Amino acid sequence: MFKALASGADLVAIGRPVIYGLNLGGAEGVTSVFEHFNKELSITMQLAGTKTIEEVKNTTLLD
Repeated sequence: MFKALASGADLVAIGRPVIYGLNLGGAEGVTSVFEHFNKELSITMQLAGTKTIEEVKNTTLLD
């Protein structure tokens, strides 16, 4: 998600993981998937030194 946002995306679709979470754990599974993505994005933002999504959007990506 970080890479997509830093590339200028306003929206990131994560349909397949949500469906897997729904299939494996119902509503709790979906919640777990969103919590995982939120935690992963938070960690990546910390490592990149960004605090807001706007800062992520202004980040320059390196190859």
